[in-house]
Amino acid sequence: MSKKDELYKELEYKIRIEQEGINVLAKDFENLALGTEYLEKVHIDPEKLTSFKPGTLLPACIYTPHGLSFGFDWNGKSPFTIKEEDGVFYLKERGVNIFPLSFKKRPKFYSETTSDGVPMRWIANYTSNNTVRVTYSNQCCLQDKGLDCKFCHGDPARNHNGTSDQMKNPRQIGETYKRAIDLDGAVHFQLTGGFIPERREVEYYLDIAEALRDATGLENFHANACVGSPLDFTVFDKYKEVGFETIASNLEIWDEGIFKAICPGKEQECGGYKHWVEGLVYAAKVFGHGNVGSNFVAGLEPKDSLLEGVSYLSENGVVPSAGVLRPIPGSGLWGHRGPTVDWHINLGYEMYKIYEQNHFTWDNLWHVTPSDSGLAQDVYRIEKGLL
Repeated sequence: MSKKDELYKELEYKIRIEQEGINVLAKDFENLALGTEYLEKVHIDPEKLTSFKPGTLLPACIYTPHGLSFGFDWNGKSPFTIKEEDGVFYLKERGVNIFPLSFKKRPKFYSETTSDGVPMRWIANYTSNNTVRVTYSNQCCLQDKGLDCKFCHGDPARNHNGTSDQMKNPRQIGETYKRAIDLDGAVHFQLTGGFIPERREVEYYLDIAEALRDATGLENFHANACVGSPLDFTVFDKYKEVGFETIASNLEIWDEGIFKAICPGKEQECGGYKHWVEGLVYAAKVFGHGNVGSNFVAGLEPKDSLLEGVSYLSENGVVPSAGVLRPIPGSGLWGHRGPTVDWHINLGYEMYKIYEQNHFTWDNLWHVTPSDSGLAQDVYRIEKGLL
C-alpha cells in the first residue's frame, strides 16, 4: 500500500471517529502526562456526540502515523478506544489495534494567567496548526429566541474545568495571544462564538482588534474573524480596517429551502439567505481572493447541492470548507448522523478539484479556518503530498 493509500485509510478512520467519538477512561492516559507535557482538551466549545465523562482528562490533538490530526468527543458506546501497550498508544476498534498514535505537545502559555488571574487555557484553545482560537462565548442570542441552528445548542460544556460562559474581555484575549506568540511561536489567531445579543458583535470584535494591537504592537495581525453576515456590508470594511487579515462567515447550507429550515435565526436575523450569499461575495472583494471563508455542515443536503455552493463561492473568491455532521446534545438534530465515509471522501476530493480550479493555495485554506484539519483540507494535503 502506498503512502497516499495509507493516508486515505487514516482519513477514513478519522471521519468515523468524528462521527462516533471514542470511549476512554481517565486511566487510559495516566502515563501520557496530559496537562503537563501534552496538550489536554479544555472544554471551551460545546461538546458534540455524548458529553465527555466528568473527571476524564482527554488529549486535545491526536496524530495518525502519517500526520493527520483529529480531536474527539467522549462516547461510551463507541467501538473505538485508545490503549497503551509497551509505551505506545494505539487506536483500537473493538479491541483490535488499528495504528499507533502520537499527541501534540502542550503549549507553554497554557501554564500562564492573565493579569487578573484567569488561566490563559480558559481564554484560548491551541489547535494543531499553532493557531490561538478564542471562542468568546458559548451564549447565542438565536437560542434565546428559539431560532438556533438545528445542529447547534448553547452549551452542555458550560462551567466544565472551571471555564465560564461569560464573554471573555478583550484585554484577556490580547494578553493571551501575546504570550502564545512569545512563548510558543503562535502564527495565527481565530475569533469565533455564538451570536451576541442585540448584534453587538461588531463593537466587540473591534475592541478585540484594538486589544490585539495594543498587546502585540502589530498594526496588522495574522488573524481571522468569524462573524455573522452583517445587515450593512460596509461592516466588512471595518473589520479589514482594524487589522483582521481574513474573515469567515459560515453559511452552513447551500440549498435555500433547507437553509431556512435548519438555520432559522440566520435566515431571520441576518437579512436572509440571498443577503448572506451576497455578503460573502462582497467580503471577498474587500479582503481579496482566498481571504474569506465559509463553512458548510456536510450531510444536511444532497452532495450535488453542496458542491454547487462550493463552486459558486470559490468562483467568487470565497474559500468553502465542510465539516462532518455532529449535532450537539440538546439540538434539534441530536441523534442524527451524517452520510457514509465514502460519501465524505468523495466530497473532499471534489472540493479539492474546485480549489485547484480557482487557484486556492494551502495558505488560503489554512488562514480562513480555525485549524488545518478539515475534510477538504486533509484531501488537499494528501493530493499535494504535503503530509
